[in-house]
Amino acid sequence: ALWRVREDGAGLAARLVDGGESWPGWEDAAVAPENLAAYLRDFRKLLTSHQLTGVLYGHFGAGCVHVRIDFDPATEAGRAVMRRFLSEAAALVVEHGGTLSGEHGDGRARSELLQVMYSHRMIGLFAAFKKTFDPDGLLNPGVIVDPGPLDADLALGELPLLDTTFGFPHDEDGFAGAVRRCVGVGRCRSDAGGVMCPSYRATGEENASTRGRARMLQEMVRGETIKDGWRSTEVRDALDLCLSCKACSSDCPVGVDMATYKAEFLHQHYKGRLRPRSHYSLGWLPKTSALAGYAARPVNALLRGPVGKLLARLGGVTTQRRIPAFASRRTLRRILRAAQASGPAKAVLFVDSFTRAFRPEIAGAASRVLADAGVPCTTQDDLCCGLTWVSTGQLSVARQIMARTVEALDNGDDRPIIVAEPSCAAALKRDVPELLGTEAAQRVASRVQTFAGALTDLADQDWSPPPLPENVVLQTHCHEYATFKGRRPADLLRRLGVREVDEAEGC
Repeated sequence: ALWRVREDGAGLAARLVDGGESWPGWEDAAVAPENLAAYLRDFRKLLTSHQLTGVLYGHFGAGCVHVRIDFDPATEAGRAVMRRFLSEAAALVVEHGGTLSGEHGDGRARSELLQVMYSHRMIGLFAAFKKTFDPDGLLNPGVIVDPGPLDADLALGELPLLDTTFGFPHDEDGFAGAVRRCVGVGRCRSDAGGVMCPSYRATGEENASTRGRARMLQEMVRGETIKDGWRSTEVRDALDLCLSCKACSSDCPVGVDMATYKAEFLHQHYKGRLRPRSHYSLGWLPKTSALAGYAARPVNALLRGPVGKLLARLGGVTTQRRIPAFASRRTLRRILRAAQASGPAKAVLFVDSFTRAFRPEIAGAASRVLADAGVPCTTQDDLCCGLTWVSTGQLSVARQIMARTVEALDNGDDRPIIVAEPSCAAALKRDVPELLGTEAAQRVASRVQTFAGALTDLADQDWSPPPLPENVVLQTHCHEYATFKGRRPADLLRRLGVREVDEAEGC
């Protein structure tokens, strides 16, 4: 955990405590380690004199200081401050016997400042050396010799404030600011540890990584390389393999939430147009599955035969897997009647669309365990979190579904809302307040608990479950991992007496 702080330093420092952004530009100066303390004292004074804040993150042992600074590169005044600061910072590090670049090289960011460190004669020799090997100036023009101004090619500029359905409350520039979170650290390109990014781990392709997708969205917002905005097929294809698992929102050090960006993009991309067939078959699954429950036996018989494969093909769903059997409404009613608390209920058990449609026995089991743990529940079985409409980018419908759910749940009741299905719990916890943006939605979200979270926080102190196996293999749901970090099923199982929990990481 301690080493990860170092690995994630650049990303963690990109967002300041107050929600503001910090930027590179002076992230690589170095002095001899014995001169570091004096240099840092003067460096902090320089930051203060320009009313800037810098977040330092390494490598002090080598005297090489990485720092991200809250420059304002989007405005002319901010760029002027940035230029003055960098010029004075160059003079300061040379005064302390140091170098502008201790690790990364000078490049476009510092080539103009080399005249502070080297004599005109030395820079002339650099130019002559380069001309010998590169007489036509093909390699890295405008870098080191004959450099361009350090602030000439800043890509940021004034960003458009896009009209979006999600509010992106944590990003000042809305969607444009959200996709700008990615600073290229590349934790999404790892092949072990954490759960990010499953599509990259499967393909090894940059455009299937969180970073690759974020860069595509940044280019779309700028409108220079990708000129067709929300209608871009390049961006659509890059997002296609994103599983909307939300792992990046947790494992990415700057909190890139590609699942939300994808939902917003799909909403805008297909606005007023026909969608892929799977958006209808899977996006509207809570509605169609509810209808199927009224005639579950004949529907299931049909789906087991050739008709099932035909319907799957028509719905844009793979034919290599059998469509799961629907539960009948009668079975659901019987289970839910038995699940209702006999006395005063301490919580509300939210029976989500998937549990109702396919595995209602989970609701009964959850209710029995919670009652045994001292948390008797009343069931709420006629509402939906809107997840399938969000993940397919049908956000207008999602908002309608969510608004009805919030209205029903925000009725003055402050009891916890326990959701057995982690993806639905995550949608109620995060997507609902971010999409609706109302105080009522916030109140509902604050009450949401996963099953593991409820047993961790609400169970009687002296509760002990029936005997459990000594060893358990656990697949933690990606949405539970990402959204309910402090309430891990593995920790609960160990606390309840399971000696060894073998937890799978990722898909």
